[in-house]
Amino acid sequence: MTDEAVLPRRISLLGEAMTPVLVKLRNEIAQPISATAPVGSMIDVISAGLNSLQSIVHRLNGQVNALMSDVVAKEDASDADVYRAVGRFEAFLDDLLSEYQGLKRLNAYGADIEGRDLLAGAYRHTLAQIQGWLQDLVDTLADPQTALRRKGLPTSGPVEIPLTLHLTGAPELAALGRWGERQSGVFSSSHNSGLGFWGTVGALALGWGIGNALFGDDDCGCDGGS
Repeated sequence: MTDEAVLPRRISLLGEAMTPVLVKLRNEIAQPISATAPVGSMIDVISAGLNSLQSIVHRLNGQVNALMSDVVAKEDASDADVYRAVGRFEAFLDDLLSEYQGLKRLNAYGADIEGRDLLAGAYRHTLAQIQGWLQDLVDTLADPQTALRRKGLPTSGPVEIPLTLHLTGAPELAALGRWGERQSGVFSSSHNSGLGFWGTVGALALGWGIGNALFGDDDCGCDGGS
């Protein structure tokens, strides 16, 4: 017989508040977008987009850590604190979605079409990984026992459920580098394009775990990680 997993209110509320954010992200990623916006230099668009992707990774790390510090690890977090933290995370996602959708709207021609689609694909890759993490978070906080079994973890005693966002460089980045080299070698020696960043880092693990009080303790001694 297993114990009953009991989460503190602020943790359960985090999952509930993130549910509409997850639904919105899923719907926005799937929404068809018409290419109607005029575009000037696709080289400039892609250079700016790659630099922005690199910045997004650092911003995302801050957003994930803020959910930990402002909600998970804050035992006296109020309902308002939870909703404010989720609102800040949603605002970050809105910015990322806006950049992605702006790329999809560009009415490119010739070789620029490939460059546009590869960059948009790199953004979509990042959005899809965030979506997967949010789905795990929502599912885990809604039903910790099922999450423990699904992850192959013990269903009684001291245990932590990891909620880690594994962020990797999009496969489109390598193809985009080759595309850039065909356009007068513009990315061949650039250290600020974002390609070099992912070539060095490879992958990042962002997130934390929910643990220590899953089985009826007074509160959640939630251990953070990154």
